[in-house]
Amino acid sequence: MEQLKVSVIVPVYNVEDYLRQCLDSIVAQTYHNCEVIIVNDGSTDSSGKISKEYATKYSNIIYIEQENAGLAAARQAGLDIATGDYIGFVDSDDWLEHNMYEKMMDVAIETDAEIVFCNVYRNESKKETPYLEDGYYNREAMEKFIFPRLLASFDEDKQENNIRWCNWLRIYKKSLIDKNHIRFDPRFRRCQDLPFTFECTIHANSYYYLGSEYLYHNRMNYESLSKGYTKNMWGLIKPLVNYLWDVVKDYKDYDFSEQMKLRAALFAFECADNELKPNNVKPYSKKVNTIRMIMKDKDANDWLKDIKEKRFNKTVRLYVLCFRMKMAHLFYAVSRHRYATRFREYKIMNEKKDN
Repeated sequence: MEQLKVSVIVPVYNVEDYLRQCLDSIVAQTYHNCEVIIVNDGSTDSSGKISKEYATKYSNIIYIEQENAGLAAARQAGLDIATGDYIGFVDSDDWLEHNMYEKMMDVAIETDAEIVFCNVYRNESKKETPYLEDGYYNREAMEKFIFPRLLASFDEDKQENNIRWCNWLRIYKKSLIDKNHIRFDPRFRRCQDLPFTFECTIHANSYYYLGSEYLYHNRMNYESLSKGYTKNMWGLIKPLVNYLWDVVKDYKDYDFSEQMKLRAALFAFECADNELKPNNVKPYSKKVNTIRMIMKDKDANDWLKDIKEKRFNKTVRLYVLCFRMKMAHLFYAVSRHRYATRFREYKIMNEKKDN
């Protein structure tokens, strides 16, 4: 059953506290035909030394390093040299169940699915709600159940319910990637997973969801939430959104235009929300000016022009109103309340975990 090889790409950047747990979980996999590619993206801590140690000890580990160029560039560097029949990704501060690739590759071999998607423990131990019914999806079923939620979607309770696009929850058939010339664009420093997973999915003809199999542990730490400000986030997100628009416009087999408008608007809101992160040291006036700049951007206005806000929850409807009326101060107030509530929830959760 192990005649097919899976290449596991692990980008590494300054994760010395978590890297051993991650790599130990990979080398302990019960599926043995694994090629592990560690890409050191210019780490300045001991991550490179730890990675070399594992590459020396295990013959199936390949170690490469590059100057810091970001997650997308690191993943692509690994993809460029991967020799597996399937490609998987692991973030270097996360870890895997010991049988993750055995379960995923068994399904891949049995069904010849071009994408296999499993479920995840969020914040280490909380089970993510399944996105779909377990099982195999042919192209017709993909267009019926998966495509409508690929970019952006809201459920009957007006909560976001798009299918999570993380690369590390999936294995992708390498021939699918190569045939359609799908690559990671190094310009994208945020949400790099989205265009890759989106393009792979729209070009695939088969898909398997292991929704009841929780095989990946995603570390969502309290410090990251509290300090996650991204400088010039709008400048980083716009090229990604414009790239996705080009893909959607060129793709003729399914109409993603309404989803794309919604996804673009949500990204604009996220960029404005970014100004509320605690480690943003700019004074209030400059934060509001940045939000106002995003609101006045021609592209942002085009994306929101035809949005039907009735599908949204109360907070997102307020965001739409603020953007259309260019009310940056009100957006700041709404976002501050929303972020403070979320921050308190994570703080309580982590305090319970520590106790």
